[in-house]
Amino acid sequence: MHSLVQDVKFAARLLRKNPGFTAVAVLTLALGIGANSMIFSVVNAVLLQPLPYRGPGQLLFISSSDARTKVNGINVSFTKFSLLREQHQVLESIAAYYVTSLSLVTEREPEAISGARATHDFFSVLGVSPARGRSFVPEDEVEGAPDVAVISDGFWHSHFAADEHILGKSLRLDGRSVTIVGVLPPMFQFPLQFPKPEVWLPRVSDPAFLTREQVRTGASYLNVLARMRGGETLERARAELDTLTSRYVGQFPGFVDSSKYGTSAVSLQDTIVGSSRPGLALLLAAVGFVLLIACANVANLLLARATAREREMALRKALGASSTRLVRQLLIESMLLSFLGGIVGVSLAVTVLPAVRAFSPGSVPRLAETRLDGSVLVYSLLLCVAAGVLFGLMPALQAAGRDLQTALKEGSRGSSEGGHRGKLRGLLVVSEMALALVLMTGAGLLIESFSRLLQVNPGFSPASVMTFPINLPPGPYAEPEKQVLFYRQLLEKARSVPGVEAAGVTTYLPLAGGARFIYFCPEGLACQGIGKDPTAALRLVSADYFAAVRTPVLKGRVFSERDTNTAPPVLVINQTLADHYWPGQDPIGGHVANSRDRIQREVVGVVSDVKFTALNAPSVEEMYMPIEQLPALAATLVVRSSGNPQAVVTAVRAKFADVDPSLPVTGIASMDSVVAASVAQPRLILSFVILFAGFALLLAAIGIYGVMAYSVASRRHEMGIRMSLGAETRDVLRLVVGPGMRLALLGILVGLVTSLAMTRLLVTLLFGVGATDPLAFSAAAIVLLLTALLACYLPARRATRVDPIAILRCE
Repeated sequence: MHSLVQDVKFAARLLRKNPGFTAVAVLTLALGIGANSMIFSVVNAVLLQPLPYRGPGQLLFISSSDARTKVNGINVSFTKFSLLREQHQVLESIAAYYVTSLSLVTEREPEAISGARATHDFFSVLGVSPARGRSFVPEDEVEGAPDVAVISDGFWHSHFAADEHILGKSLRLDGRSVTIVGVLPPMFQFPLQFPKPEVWLPRVSDPAFLTREQVRTGASYLNVLARMRGGETLERARAELDTLTSRYVGQFPGFVDSSKYGTSAVSLQDTIVGSSRPGLALLLAAVGFVLLIACANVANLLLARATAREREMALRKALGASSTRLVRQLLIESMLLSFLGGIVGVSLAVTVLPAVRAFSPGSVPRLAETRLDGSVLVYSLLLCVAAGVLFGLMPALQAAGRDLQTALKEGSRGSSEGGHRGKLRGLLVVSEMALALVLMTGAGLLIESFSRLLQVNPGFSPASVMTFPINLPPGPYAEPEKQVLFYRQLLEKARSVPGVEAAGVTTYLPLAGGARFIYFCPEGLACQGIGKDPTAALRLVSADYFAAVRTPVLKGRVFSERDTNTAPPVLVINQTLADHYWPGQDPIGGHVANSRDRIQREVVGVVSDVKFTALNAPSVEEMYMPIEQLPALAATLVVRSSGNPQAVVTAVRAKFADVDPSLPVTGIASMDSVVAASVAQPRLILSFVILFAGFALLLAAIGIYGVMAYSVASRRHEMGIRMSLGAETRDVLRLVVGPGMRLALLGILVGLVTSLAMTRLLVTLLFGVGATDPLAFSAAAIVLLLTALLACYLPARRATRVDPIAILRCE
């Protein structure tokens, strides 16, 4: 133990005596270890950490599925949820909820808050108990029971200043007085929605808070959670759900097709973070490559330093030190370097993490939970140990096993490079170049993919468009006539604002994540019922909506002010639906019926396809109906202006107050930001990959520069003699640049072969570009080749400036 302490002290003294070498090695390692710690902290928070609920592995997310469209994740109807709730056996408990926007009346002005309605056992399914007060009880679900609420800890602090006597106080929500009965724990987060609900209410089937259609027709609007009994498996839970679904389908003979209509169950963890796994796995691999390149660089530095310490090693051997003792001494120096690099790297990661957490909230689930906890520190410690052994072992073995007489012979020839050591340094450079090319090729593919994604025509023009979410409280606006009157008055006032070109209303904003699908009967096909009829996405829009978002009208007309509730039912369809059901024909004048109400609606227009959920998603069959003929409580006002769209925001907000002073107006956003949010996750992955590829390119350039600079320094006398014998500048340049470029070309060749094998793993992350795209491969190779050429040229130019007279005088 005493000798180990002595070795550590000696290593520390050596590093202090060589501050330049120590600084370069520590910063290089800090870059690799810090990047790995940062990305692992994200992976740990998003993928590895269990959800913050009791027994998270037993939690399931249950949804409906449509085998015909191969769509899962469809919301569940209240009637189906009731059957599952009453007859389950494998499941321990089952609960439902839906998210809504609530209008909170305050002393200052109305405020829109995020809320949710849940069954009484929702929190018990999650295994969460309120920090204050109580949760919901079965009596709270009875229609006509007193209105109660459970609020979040953040809402308690922001709206009640953490009042200790909060229980029993009232809120004015959607025109109704609601009594607070509980406060949730500070750490409670429900991660399926962003933003998180602040107020939770009971009664998911209360007709006072739902539209007539949702209550009477069994519309699918519920999100369903379940907890499996101890010892049960996901397979048994799915089998039970299939059985219960068959019973449910049997309640509607001839109405629901059991071969197409099913129920799916997925672990809650997979539901939340499953889509993030490929991108985060890519980032973890990328930072791993960066660390390998950093280790190769430091290994090269140690090899160069070992040459200067050959006499020291020989003297130690002469004094009785064994090769094992020398290897231990050199490995301790490497480990000390690695731990110093780890300390600096983790400090850098701590500095950068707040910016990572703040990047596009909601783009990556649980990203806000990222932090450097104990598991990340242990990971960083293991990285330091692995890196220290990786870059220190081979140089240590080379130095400790060096034969003194051989070294002196090689040194007498004017080169201390040494055959074996020179080959090892070359091998490290080749490895660096190959790894850098793999990262750069991946970055090139993602850049090209993202560029093509942004070039996709979304079917509308987002420029100069502002969006204003509308959530009408169900109390004052229970009657459809009042909803229609509100939209009519709001649109009239919004169009009167100076600078506004067009204003319209839609129930679902493109690329905002919302969607509603209905079963319908196209003309010529008899309605068979839900589960048997085809489906299409439905949006309810006002007359000027298409003008506001500039969706091209291909045939016929769009809605006008005459398409009211008293006018004949009409609809507009998109190009995909027209091509499917009216191939080669003019659909104008055709008819479509909703499978629920069987009302025949005339097709009056065809518009271009609009990207509904994502820019990289295929076009879906879609139809539009006038919001005056089928009004809704929730919608979005879209306003196109001729100048700066931000300038009209204040004026439009004032128009909301003119129509209904009690209605809160929040969540205002530009349509450009909506589009940007839809590609936030691929943008985050791309940003990190580009950053790491840049690090790899820089480290590879430093690596080859260091090798060539060392070669020039060790061959300085040789260069002087050659120049004194008549060698010209180009001869010296060729002598230095040639070997360096041979190493670079070999590394690029190895990198190309490796990239061809590894970039196939990116297929799920690419859009519009193949995994072997020649443009990305050639661009990466050319950039790396030019960088290597520059890194070789700089030492070569220094070699041409050697003074042959001074060299000969020294000789």
